Amino acid sequence: EHNLDWFPRMRAMSLVSSDGEGEQNELRSLQEKLESTMRLVSNLTNQLTELKEQMTEQRKHKQRIGLLGNPAHLNINPQQPA
Repeated sequence: EHNLDWFPRMRAMSLVSSDGEGEQNELRSLQEKLESTMRLVSNLTNQLTELKEQMTEQRKHKQRIGLLGNPAHLNINPQQPA
């Protein structure tokens, strides 16, 4: 008879449930990876902010030492008249 109405074309229960569960698992996995990446970016941002503050403090400290620590006679080149 060549009647194929009995064949479940794209309607099999195993295909429907597996596809839905697979997509859900993939979405959960992607969500976890995204959250993990966001935590890492946040930690790196905090570390960079701390590093920037430390560098600024070091720069200020060196400027203070440079202004206060150099006696006037060390700034004069002995080959040139004062």
